[in-house]
Amino acid sequence: MKYLTDILKLSTLRTQDHRQLFQLMKQIYPPVYKHLWPDEGERYLNLLYNPENFKKELANPNSKYYLIWYGSEAIGILRVLLNEALHECNDIKSVKLQRIYLSPSVQGKGIGKQLIQWVEKEFCSQQETILWLEAMDTQQAALNFYQKMEFEIVNHFKFNSEFMKDEYRGMYTMVKKIKK
Repeated sequence: MKYLTDILKLSTLRTQDHRQLFQLMKQIYPPVYKHLWPDEGERYLNLLYNPENFKKELANPNSKYYLIWYGSEAIGILRVLLNEALHECNDIKSVKLQRIYLSPSVQGKGIGKQLIQWVEKEFCSQQETILWLEAMDTQQAALNFYQKMEFEIVNHFKFNSEFMKDEYRGMYTMVKKIKK
Protein backbone atom coordinates (compact mmCIF):
# COMPACT_ATOMS: atom_id res chain seq x y z
CA MET A 1 0.00 0.00 0.00
CA LYS A 2 1.34 3.43 -0.96
CA TYR A 3 0.07 6.27 1.24
CA LEU A 4 -0.28 9.62 -0.50
CA THR A 5 -2.00 11.06 2.60
CA ASP A 6 -3.42 9.44 5.71
CA ILE A 7 -6.72 8.89 3.85
CA LEU A 8 -5.62 8.58 0.19
CA LYS A 9 -3.81 5.35 -0.71
CA LEU A 10 -2.85 3.23 -3.69
CA SER A 11 -2.64 -0.54 -3.83
CA THR A 12 -0.90 -2.28 -6.72
CA LEU A 13 -3.37 -4.32 -8.73
CA ARG A 14 -2.73 -8.06 -8.96
CA THR A 15 -4.34 -10.79 -11.04
CA GLN A 16 -6.61 -11.79 -8.16
CA ASP A 17 -8.00 -8.22 -8.04
CA HIS A 18 -9.75 -8.61 -11.40
CA ARG A 19 -13.27 -9.06 -10.01
CA GLN A 20 -12.95 -6.00 -7.74
CA LEU A 21 -11.55 -3.90 -10.60
CA PHE A 22 -14.29 -4.93 -12.99
CA GLN A 23 -17.07 -4.26 -10.47
CA LEU A 24 -15.57 -0.87 -9.59
CA MET A 25 -15.33 0.16 -13.24
CA LYS A 26 -18.94 -0.90 -13.86
CA GLN A 27 -19.91 1.51 -11.06
CA ILE A 28 -17.73 4.52 -11.81
CA TYR A 29 -17.36 4.57 -15.61
CA PRO A 30 -21.00 4.75 -16.83
CA PRO A 31 -22.13 7.83 -14.87
CA VAL A 32 -19.52 9.94 -16.66
CA TYR A 33 -19.06 8.22 -20.03
CA LYS A 34 -22.19 6.23 -20.90
CA HIS A 35 -23.34 8.92 -23.37
CA LEU A 36 -20.37 8.03 -25.59
CA TRP A 37 -21.64 4.55 -26.35
CA PRO A 38 -24.87 3.13 -27.83
CA ASP A 39 -24.76 0.38 -25.16
CA GLU A 40 -23.71 2.81 -22.35
CA GLY A 41 -20.13 1.47 -22.46
CA GLU A 42 -20.87 -2.14 -21.60
CA ARG A 43 -18.97 -3.61 -24.55
CA TYR A 44 -16.03 -1.26 -23.96
CA LEU A 45 -15.81 -2.21 -20.27
CA ASN A 46 -16.01 -5.91 -21.13
CA LEU A 47 -13.28 -5.53 -23.75
CA LEU A 48 -10.92 -3.47 -21.62
CA TYR A 49 -11.46 -5.18 -18.27
CA ASN A 50 -11.91 -8.83 -19.24
CA PRO A 51 -9.58 -11.26 -17.41
CA GLU A 52 -7.32 -11.90 -20.43
CA ASN A 53 -6.76 -8.22 -21.19
CA PHE A 54 -6.23 -7.45 -17.51
CA LYS A 55 -3.53 -10.15 -17.26
CA LYS A 56 -1.89 -8.82 -20.42
CA GLU A 57 -1.83 -5.28 -19.02
CA LEU A 58 -0.38 -6.50 -15.71
CA ALA A 59 2.32 -8.46 -17.56
CA ASN A 60 3.65 -5.32 -19.26
CA PRO A 61 6.87 -4.52 -17.34
CA ASN A 62 6.36 -0.78 -18.00
CA SER A 63 2.84 -0.79 -16.53
CA LYS A 64 2.10 0.50 -13.03
CA TYR A 65 -1.53 -0.24 -12.21
CA TYR A 66 -3.27 0.75 -8.98
CA LEU A 67 -6.57 0.78 -7.13
CA ILE A 68 -7.18 4.18 -5.53
CA TRP A 69 -8.49 4.09 -1.96
CA TYR A 70 -10.13 6.91 -0.03
CA GLY A 71 -10.27 5.69 3.53
CA SER A 72 -11.45 2.08 3.31
CA GLU A 73 -13.31 2.52 0.00
CA ALA A 74 -11.91 1.76 -3.47
CA ILE A 75 -12.81 4.90 -5.46
CA GLY A 76 -10.88 4.59 -8.71
CA ILE A 77 -7.98 3.32 -10.76
CA LEU A 78 -4.68 4.70 -11.98
CA ARG A 79 -2.53 3.19 -14.72
CA VAL A 80 0.81 4.65 -15.72
CA LEU A 81 2.97 3.44 -18.62
CA LEU A 82 6.69 4.09 -18.25
CA ASN A 83 8.89 4.71 -21.29
CA GLU A 84 5.81 5.24 -23.47
CA ALA A 85 7.16 7.34 -26.33
CA LEU A 86 5.18 10.26 -27.67
CA HIS A 87 5.79 10.95 -31.37
CA GLU A 88 5.94 14.72 -30.87
CA CYS A 89 8.70 14.35 -28.24
CA ASN A 90 10.77 11.31 -29.24
CA ASP A 91 14.03 12.54 -27.73
CA ILE A 92 12.72 13.09 -24.17
CA LYS A 93 11.84 10.46 -21.56
CA SER A 94 8.07 9.95 -21.68
CA VAL A 95 5.55 8.63 -19.17
CA LYS A 96 1.92 8.12 -20.15
CA LEU A 97 -0.89 8.66 -17.70
CA GLN A 98 -3.00 6.04 -19.42
CA ARG A 99 -5.95 5.74 -17.04
CA ILE A 100 -7.17 7.82 -14.18
CA TYR A 101 -10.78 7.18 -13.26
CA LEU A 102 -12.40 8.37 -10.05
CA SER A 103 -15.86 7.80 -8.66
CA PRO A 104 -18.09 10.83 -9.25
CA SER A 105 -18.69 10.85 -5.48
CA VAL A 106 -15.11 12.02 -4.81
CA GLN A 107 -14.54 14.33 -7.77
CA GLY A 108 -13.77 17.88 -6.74
CA LYS A 109 -11.92 16.84 -3.55
CA GLY A 110 -8.41 17.40 -4.96
CA ILE A 111 -7.73 13.68 -5.38
CA GLY A 112 -6.91 13.94 -9.09
CA LYS A 113 -4.41 16.71 -8.36
CA GLN A 114 -2.75 14.64 -5.64
CA LEU A 115 -2.53 11.63 -7.95
CA ILE A 116 -0.91 13.58 -10.77
CA GLN A 117 1.55 15.19 -8.37
CA TRP A 118 2.41 11.74 -7.01
CA VAL A 119 2.95 10.38 -10.56
CA GLU A 120 5.25 13.31 -11.31
CA LYS A 121 7.27 12.75 -8.14
CA GLU A 122 7.34 8.94 -8.43
CA PHE A 123 8.02 8.49 -12.16
CA CYS A 124 9.26 11.82 -13.53
CA SER A 125 11.83 12.98 -10.99
CA GLN A 126 15.15 11.78 -12.41
CA GLN A 127 15.43 13.88 -15.57
CA GLU A 128 13.45 16.03 -17.94
CA THR A 129 10.30 14.06 -18.66
CA ILE A 130 7.15 14.38 -20.72
CA LEU A 131 4.04 13.31 -18.84
CA TRP A 132 1.28 12.82 -21.35
CA LEU A 133 -2.26 11.56 -21.68
CA GLU A 134 -5.18 11.30 -24.06
CA ALA A 135 -8.51 12.92 -23.19
CA MET A 136 -11.90 13.04 -24.90
CA ASP A 137 -12.39 16.42 -26.57
CA THR A 138 -16.00 16.57 -25.34
CA GLN A 139 -15.19 16.02 -21.64
CA GLN A 140 -14.83 19.70 -20.75
CA ALA A 141 -14.45 19.19 -16.99
CA ALA A 142 -11.55 16.79 -17.54
CA LEU A 143 -9.92 19.12 -20.08
CA ASN A 144 -10.22 22.07 -17.70
CA PHE A 145 -8.68 20.00 -14.90
CA TYR A 146 -5.73 18.86 -17.02
CA GLN A 147 -5.10 22.39 -18.28
CA LYS A 148 -5.17 23.63 -14.68
CA MET A 149 -2.54 20.96 -13.98
CA GLU A 150 -0.42 22.58 -16.77
CA PHE A 151 -1.04 20.03 -19.51
CA GLU A 152 -1.11 21.50 -23.02
CA ILE A 153 -2.93 20.16 -26.06
CA VAL A 154 -0.45 19.06 -28.73
CA ASN A 155 -2.57 16.91 -31.04
CA HIS A 156 -6.16 16.17 -31.99
CA PHE A 157 -7.18 12.78 -33.35
CA LYS A 158 -10.13 10.46 -33.70
CA PHE A 159 -10.44 7.46 -31.36
CA ASN A 160 -10.67 4.34 -33.49
CA SER A 161 -13.56 2.42 -31.98
CA GLU A 162 -16.44 0.95 -33.92
CA PHE A 163 -18.44 0.77 -30.70
CA MET A 164 -18.33 4.49 -29.82
CA LYS A 165 -20.78 7.02 -31.22
CA ASP A 166 -18.98 8.79 -34.06
CA GLU A 167 -19.62 12.32 -32.77
CA TYR A 168 -17.72 11.55 -29.54
CA ARG A 169 -14.57 9.99 -30.98
CA GLY A 170 -12.51 13.18 -30.90
CA MET A 171 -9.53 13.12 -28.56
CA TYR A 172 -6.64 15.33 -27.57
CA THR A 173 -3.10 14.37 -26.75
CA MET A 174 -2.05 16.53 -23.81
CA VAL A 175 1.51 17.01 -22.55
CA LYS A 176 3.16 18.38 -19.45
CA LYS A 177 6.92 18.96 -19.53
CA ILE A 178 8.58 18.28 -16.20
CA LYS A 179 12.06 19.71 -15.78
CA LYS A 180 14.37 18.71 -12.97
